[in-house]
Amino acid sequence: MAAGFLILVATFDDEGNFGHVTYAVAVADATEAIRIAMEESTGSAAVVSSELSEAQVRDLHLNAGEVLALYDNKSDPITSGAFRH
Repeated sequence: MAAGFLILVATFDDEGNFGHVTYAVAVADATEAIRIAMEESTGSAAVVSSELSEAQVRDLHLNAGEVLALYDNKSDPITSGAFRH
């Protein structure tokens, strides 16, 4: 069973250029993980990229319910902190 998910969110800037942000979400339900990632972004659509194991969630220093922006089309990796939901 997954301890979290990587969620890829599609974004568009003011000029209509496509972009993306990938979030690690420490929630065991994929639908809920997508909802949380969409709340954190200005994205138009999202998809589950992959499952995260408990070890992977720990390695990212995430607690249950937290979300972390990992990277986007402009910078890799993003060094932001986790958010609690």
